[in-house]
Amino acid sequence: MKLQLGYPRSFRRLLAMGFALVVLPLAVGLVGDAISIRKLSNKSREAVYAALRTTQASRALLENIGAQERAIRQYGVLRDPRLFDAYQTLHAAFTELAGRFAEMSLTAEQRQELATIASGEDKLHAMLGETAAVAARSAVPQESIAAQYLALSAAAQDLLKHNNAVIDGEVESLQRLAEGAERIMVIQLLALLPVAAFLVAGFTRLLAGPVGQLEAAIGGLGAGRFDRRIEVGGPTDLQSLGVQLDRLRLRLMQLEERKNRFLRRVSHELKTPLTALREGSDLLADGTAGPLTAQQREIAAILTDNSQRLRKLIEDLLAYNAADFEQSVLQRQVFPLRELIDAVVDSQRLAFTARGVSVDIDAAPLALDADRERIRTVLDNLLSNAIKYSPPSGTIRIRATKEGGEAVVEVADEGPGIAEEDRDRVFDPFYQGRIPGAGPVKSSGLGLSIAQEHVLAHGGRLLLLPGAGARFQMRLPLQWH
Repeated sequence: MKLQLGYPRSFRRLLAMGFALVVLPLAVGLVGDAISIRKLSNKSREAVYAALRTTQASRALLENIGAQERAIRQYGVLRDPRLFDAYQTLHAAFTELAGRFAEMSLTAEQRQELATIASGEDKLHAMLGETAAVAARSAVPQESIAAQYLALSAAAQDLLKHNNAVIDGEVESLQRLAEGAERIMVIQLLALLPVAAFLVAGFTRLLAGPVGQLEAAIGGLGAGRFDRRIEVGGPTDLQSLGVQLDRLRLRLMQLEERKNRFLRRVSHELKTPLTALREGSDLLADGTAGPLTAQQREIAAILTDNSQRLRKLIEDLLAYNAADFEQSVLQRQVFPLRELIDAVVDSQRLAFTARGVSVDIDAAPLALDADRERIRTVLDNLLSNAIKYSPPSGTIRIRATKEGGEAVVEVADEGPGIAEEDRDRVFDPFYQGRIPGAGPVKSSGLGLSIAQEHVLAHGGRLLLLPGAGARFQMRLPLQWH
């Protein structure tokens, strides 16, 4: 059982869902990275603050011990009670500082070292603070006091060094955390990019289905293929668009049928009176109904010319209708281009010989994979126009070359060319330029339109080039895809 993928009702909602699905994993990754970076930042800030506080406390202890030593030494020499009071103040500050230090986040070794320093300072204070015998203080050897303070200072120095070692360890730990966060971000990126790519590819394929159906439907309408029903899947609004295109297809098919019926009926209805007109004018011109005067012969000639013109108009109209609605049916074959050019020139040799016009052919040995009869019609129309507009004793030049992957055929005459105001409409059906051409039958204005339709059906181009005279260039692909 095939799984049917449900579409939302709106194409706009489908786009919104697709963008949301693509952005969602990237947003999740960015949020995760932001959280990791925030945690790392907080930990770094806390580590820096803790290291700063422990370092400041260690230095303050070291400075306090030095100040105590100086105060007690001065008191031993000067016997000034104020110096002993200063020492007591320093001791109280040391006790408070050690208490704050102990409340900080310390390692076991740091706490042990701090307890040793505090215990030594207490013992020294108890020895120096005995009030029973002031004179005994003087009996305390200064060397002993200096040695004990030196030991306290050394212990404080060791504590400061240990704090620095702890700071270095914190720095290394933060570095490892940063490297771990970087690895996590890289892993997330490598994991999310394929997910995002998969979602983009899936969503693109999801959109490509209905969009491709619309493109194929519009291309079919442009190519005149009205026999296939148009069905478009996807969201409701795109399905509704497919229904409207199918209605347009049916309408165009009806119009095509009506046009074909009209052209068939017109051609049939006109054949009978046209045949009568031609036979009657031929009988009059031959004198079957009696001898004609010069004026009567002139009138008969006018009837003959106009009947020929009417026949040419009907044939061109039917040919244009076939070229307009049957371009998809091409009878392709491989044939030499030069051979076809020679055949077209031979078929019109009487026409250009009668006007004293010469034809110069310069064609490279090229083989076309195309509908021979349609390309023959194109060349025949281009050569016919060149003969009509060439001056007497003029030269028509036909060139065929290869440029890239295209065969380029150029037909140029030495006539007056095409007026500037007519150049944009020269390929329009039934359009006739301001400069009349020579010949017994007036142009219907359909020859170039039919030629352009045939060239376009082959995937080529029919161009009007600038310059003297009329220069038409046909470009056809050498390989058909």
